[in-house]
Amino acid sequence: MALGTLRDFSPQQRTALTLGTFDGVHRGHRALLERTAAWAREHGALSVALVFTQPPPNYMGTPKPLLLPVGKKLERVSQIVEHVIAVEFPEVGWMEAEEFVQKILVERLQMAHIVIGPDARFGKHRRGDSALLEQLGERLRFSVEVVPPVRVQQKIISATAIRESLSAGRLEEAREMLGYAPTLWGTVVHGDGRGRQLGYPTANLALDPHVLVPAAGVYAVRVCVKDSQRDGVLYIGSRSTFADASPSIEVHLFDTDEELYGIELEVALLARLRDDQRFDSLDALREQIERDIDAARTVLRA
Repeated sequence: MALGTLRDFSPQQRTALTLGTFDGVHRGHRALLERTAAWAREHGALSVALVFTQPPPNYMGTPKPLLLPVGKKLERVSQIVEHVIAVEFPEVGWMEAEEFVQKILVERLQMAHIVIGPDARFGKHRRGDSALLEQLGERLRFSVEVVPPVRVQQKIISATAIRESLSAGRLEEAREMLGYAPTLWGTVVHGDGRGRQLGYPTANLALDPHVLVPAAGVYAVRVCVKDSQRDGVLYIGSRSTFADASPSIEVHLFDTDEELYGIELEVALLARLRDDQRFDSLDALREQIERDIDAARTVLRA
């Protein structure tokens, strides 16, 4: 990954640049990134993405949960452009828009071309927009390209819309906007062994606390384990069947009982099977788990 910061990135050639938080790296984001990379190839420039590690509201007391851990986001962006610059919002959020463009984008990053969406805002109090860029471009000798928003069923794709879909359990809707299956990354930690007692051992996952947890329920999933893929079912919920249980996120992998403690799992959510629910007995819970597994196998074979 060609990853740097504003302090250590000194390009020796002109750049094509896009900027934003890129949370989720959804289809709308990829349209900006791919157009930046294409312009750079066409004009012999270096393609660069200036990526804010957190949404600006996360520094202002109104945090938004992330769709991807920061490292995974930067990794996905780096698959499209040649160089990624990770920026903390306070590094530049105090700058007036004109100063940010001239001092950072043009003088430091050697920007020859910028690709943005129609609603892009930047600079102190978000005063910078495409109109300002057009004005500054004439004086500072860079070009501006505004890429129209990407829509799904007439709805503009945004990280906010994807968060709403995942929180409401509308998995397919979120997948269509993301362009890939919603995915969680978690390290396997010790649980209380209830799954094993029921005959279905699970791996309890500790997620990045800043990442959005989808709606409670049971999901058919495909899990990357040590560079191999396994099918399974994921449970997100309160475990209300057990009086003394705490909420958990745990995955049961089919046809294996491998020791996984301390390993990071990548869990792609392919279908939501049902809501979380409370059962009157362990036998009833066990029977439902069997039905969940059968349903997941059917979905994952399709």
